[in-house]
Amino acid sequence: MNKIIVTITLCISMILTGCQNSGGTSSKDVDPTLTKSNSAQFFSKSAWQSCAVGAGIGGIGCVLLGGKTGTCLASAAVGCGVLMGANYYLDTKRAEYADAEMRLDAYIQDVQQNTYEVQAVTETAKAVLDKNLATLKTLNKQIKSQTMNQTQAKNELTQIDANIAYLKDKLSRMQKVEKDWVSIAAQEKQSGVNVSKLDKQINQLHKQIAVLEKQVNLVSQQRSAVKVS
Repeated sequence: MNKIIVTITLCISMILTGCQNSGGTSSKDVDPTLTKSNSAQFFSKSAWQSCAVGAGIGGIGCVLLGGKTGTCLASAAVGCGVLMGANYYLDTKRAEYADAEMRLDAYIQDVQQNTYEVQAVTETAKAVLDKNLATLKTLNKQIKSQTMNQTQAKNELTQIDANIAYLKDKLSRMQKVEKDWVSIAAQEKQSGVNVSKLDKQINQLHKQIAVLEKQVNLVSQQRSAVKVS
């Protein structure tokens, strides 16, 4: 009975968190290349909320229908991965895989998936950010030669600002995912599991996130240097 109560509590927590987590940035002025690409769903608020609410409802239904606690936890989080949070994800994998090696294989596969998702976002972002850098370079020249069209410049800068905010929001979610993976690895290591292979994959994820962060920071710095009255 206690396990059932714990499971239902976890699932309800997922639903409430998903509904209440209204953070994120508006995509109103963001370049459509970013918002309509195949990678737009990765590390997005809507994807997290859909996953949280779906998992929570699915988990509660499973328990109320007499399902086993471990099975309900695992099935509720299918497709969500570490988006459900480090502790919840860890509980589901331990319930799903009693064998540590099998559990590690599952972790590594999910980290690789997250790394692929970061790469996809980075590739899409690079094309947009390169275009933004070119625009900023042109605006700087126009400011110096006093040939800038104020209205056009403001419109272009509005989109660049929106692109930066959108990608910084993505970055914060990626960094949260990375932090959760580090936590999972640390907890498994504390339990006596050899997590060296997992640590290597997490390091690859970290490096890929750093690539995107570097690109965004470069555009942010260039943007801050452009002043339009």
